[in-house]
Amino acid sequence: MSRLALVILCLFPAAGGAGAAPAFDREARQREWPWIWETPKPQKVPEVADGGSTSAVDRFLLARLEAAGVSPAPPADDLTWLRRVSFALTGLPPGRKQMHEFLAAAPEGRRERTVDALLASPHFGERWARHWMDLVRYAETRGHEDDFPIANAWRYRDYVIRAFNADVSYDRLVAEHVAGDLLPQRLDPVTGANESVVATGWAFLGEENHSPVDIRLDECERIDNKIDVLTKTFLGLTVACARCHDHKFDALSQRDYHALAGVFLGSPFRQVRFETMESHARAAEALESLRARHAGAIAKAFAEAARPGAAGIARDLEGVRRRLEGGHRTPDAGPARVDAWTDHLRQALADPDHTLHRLAAALVPGGSVTVLARGTSDSSVASAVGPPADGSFQPPAGSRVIADFTAPGLSPWKVDGPTFGPRPRRAGELVFGTADRPIGRVLPAGAAVREAFWNRLALSPGTEMDAGSLGAAARSGKTVMTPKFTLTSGRVHYLLRGRATVYAAVATHLMITGPLHGGLVTTFDTGGRTAWVTHDLSAYVGQRAHLELAPVDDSLLEILAIVEAAEPPAWRPERPWQPELSVADGTALATIFQAEVMAALDALADGRSAMPTRLAALADWLVQHPELTDTPMAPVVAAAADFFRSREAMAAGLRWDSATAVSMADGTGVDDPVLARGKPGSPGEPVPRGLPEAFGQPRITTGDSSGRAELARQMADPANPLVARVLVNRVWHHLFGRGLVASVDNFGVLGDRPTHPELLDHLSWQFVHEDRWSLKRLVRRLVLTEAYARDSRPADPRAEERDPANELLHRMPVRRLEAEAIRDSLLAVSGRLDPTVGGPPVPVHLTEFIVGRGSPQTSGPLDGAGRRSLYLATRRNFLPPFMLVFDFPTPFSTIGRRNVTNVPAQALALMNDPMVRDQAEVWARRMEKELPSDKDGIRIAWLFESAFGRPPTSAETAATAETLDELRALHAGAGESPVWAELCHALFSTNDFTHIK
Repeated sequence: MSRLALVILCLFPAAGGAGAAPAFDREARQREWPWIWETPKPQKVPEVADGGSTSAVDRFLLARLEAAGVSPAPPADDLTWLRRVSFALTGLPPGRKQMHEFLAAAPEGRRERTVDALLASPHFGERWARHWMDLVRYAETRGHEDDFPIANAWRYRDYVIRAFNADVSYDRLVAEHVAGDLLPQRLDPVTGANESVVATGWAFLGEENHSPVDIRLDECERIDNKIDVLTKTFLGLTVACARCHDHKFDALSQRDYHALAGVFLGSPFRQVRFETMESHARAAEALESLRARHAGAIAKAFAEAARPGAAGIARDLEGVRRRLEGGHRTPDAGPARVDAWTDHLRQALADPDHTLHRLAAALVPGGSVTVLARGTSDSSVASAVGPPADGSFQPPAGSRVIADFTAPGLSPWKVDGPTFGPRPRRAGELVFGTADRPIGRVLPAGAAVREAFWNRLALSPGTEMDAGSLGAAARSGKTVMTPKFTLTSGRVHYLLRGRATVYAAVATHLMITGPLHGGLVTTFDTGGRTAWVTHDLSAYVGQRAHLELAPVDDSLLEILAIVEAAEPPAWRPERPWQPELSVADGTALATIFQAEVMAALDALADGRSAMPTRLAALADWLVQHPELTDTPMAPVVAAAADFFRSREAMAAGLRWDSATAVSMADGTGVDDPVLARGKPGSPGEPVPRGLPEAFGQPRITTGDSSGRAELARQMADPANPLVARVLVNRVWHHLFGRGLVASVDNFGVLGDRPTHPELLDHLSWQFVHEDRWSLKRLVRRLVLTEAYARDSRPADPRAEERDPANELLHRMPVRRLEAEAIRDSLLAVSGRLDPTVGGPPVPVHLTEFIVGRGSPQTSGPLDGAGRRSLYLATRRNFLPPFMLVFDFPTPFSTIGRRNVTNVPAQALALMNDPMVRDQAEVWARRMEKELPSDKDGIRIAWLFESAFGRPPTSAETAATAETLDELRALHAGAGESPVWAELCHALFSTNDFTHIK
């Protein structure tokens, strides 16, 4: 059945009853167009009449030409080839020096040497990065109404440049784009920066709607765009067509669409500290080892130092009781300690949350001597924190635990950066203080605890801050992330100690600005207490979300638990102490309390890994109040000295500031349900994650990860039938002007059929198995073919008749340069080009056409500071008019094949654009400086060689000289400078400047 017939059947279904649609038959779809689902295999290279030393690529092409009875065009001249290959590999024209050196070199091997030099040029990465940026719809703003910036987006652009210059294997490049944060890391050999993690930022370079009314629908739109970009870029498939229904033509179902959607739903946004994350990860491991070596000895030193004084607690308490009852202290109770205990117990009596509140209530006049056993309650002694039960956290009935860090293994440990260490801390573990007060805290319960060591983290100068209130760059390296969950009541309660900024990532909404969704980011401050705080997300009931918590500034932060419930739970680890048995006698109570304190010290000295909450709380209380037990700190300081020396030495060797880049984080697994007709309010059966079923890969079922690592392996598998084919076809398109499959982003049924399928399979197999996925080897092979070196004018008069679209490549096509190459050529020829590679974007030069809501407030220089075009700021709503005239694509989805138009506006732009006129004047001044007293003929030759990469013909020299005479008459009395500037401007406007042959 023809594709036209398929379209007609789709648009005009057969008349009759409204019967059910036929079941999706994937295998039948695959049989209909089987080629794309078969792994490329080596092909037999055809024999041709004049094989000689012809390459395999040329023989495939010549075989088709011979079959069509068409003779190929003759070879192009050397300078035409040089200009062609220079633009293809670097996007820049060959300089005069390069041209003359090429002509002077021995013909044998000079083309190979030239190609190798161009491949080694840093400008190669710039040229091919620009091609790639079209695929991932690269932009530095989010579009929509206010065109908010995407902070630090340009770091991704520079990553791509470096990757192409380093010839990172394409399978690795694919894997990095899908799961660069989860793979063994590829580090910059000079800086140590993590290259791999930056690759994942492409997913967040799309358009972003700020404050949408329906953020779930908006999430669907954003996920759709990511799927569209991923599948077109790497697979050449239009999987996004299956969002609302099974694909109408290809072997792609709606389930396949949602299988990919789940991968993105488990991969939230972050700004990553890519420059230092690996060195900090190693330091975090070393710090944990240092902690393990020293913590036990430090804890034991404190326990031993505190033990003698703790042995007198019962005596001190009895002294307090007698004094407060108006009697005399016991003879062996020191007055200073009794005074200290008296003040402390009075404070505890006034604070129902104090560890010693119940002890004070029993001993201080006005309280009750009777203290009930743990697990019972009485109104006379009950604490405001609820039932005095001991032990691990138990959420109340009807609640749901989103995250619980009070004990190991209860929640996935998802963190960004080293700030919270390698795991939650357990009850009884130490939080280190300062060198003169080594133990800052003994944790009464397990928690995610901010390590003060990492308070030094800073952002490098120039790091851009996120638009809106998200604050991702400021939180980078300091975040704890919960699993994904669906809000039911919307009342979320956090058990915290300290100050925290919380981002509720409901429907992964990022652009939080204005009042509509401002409550998704909020700050809590519990001070020095552990307390429940509430986040009201009831407006988002039914939405998927995860939570991200980070400390505020240098404040402490402990995160114990997160619960969704109608009311906050009553449990807290720092509850008032209560004995195991009911006690009615004050003396007996003091004795029992002393025994509990000694047990806490024993547990601390033993380094017990599972210290009960009540003992951990007492140990923490002892650490906080060493004066009550006359604990000398000198032994503890001595025991901790080596730890603090080693830690400071480690800190001195670290770089603390870092830039950030847009990146994915790895969340928990999300299996997205099929949405009936694509409607978010009509969820169906969840679909396991993975590639479309037609690829024959197993579904991804991991729950503690997004599944991107598994997806990356599936995509970069040499057996994948499309990844290599699509890339090879893209390279062919950029070199020859038309892909072997012309629809470079769509290899499906509605795409164009390959003109040379055997050649494409041959190159794809070779690319994987011989070139080892090397882009540079592939490019080198193709530009050194006879086909690439052909003239653009056919020698065979029948060629244009028999191959009118040049599908058989009987000649090289004449092609107009892209917008960037034209602008870059202006700068290169004038001498203004700044060859610096990478760096922040240059602001757009503001003209009367760049206006509107969200327009840039500061204008960049007219010539973009001489930087190449890919370094100009790419603002979605305010693209440079000159670039748009020459078909610069709007960055909303994958554009593998740009439109190429020929319209009057292009000639007008070259004639009138201030930047073009400015560069003509710069070029003229350069010529006058280099050729101050040369004759017109020499100057004309210099201009032609600079602009067109060739000397002028005699007719061109004569015509140009005649033009000079006319210009001199026009500018009589103004001197020579405006004359030559006008001539330079005229040369910029010629086809020879804007086209390659």
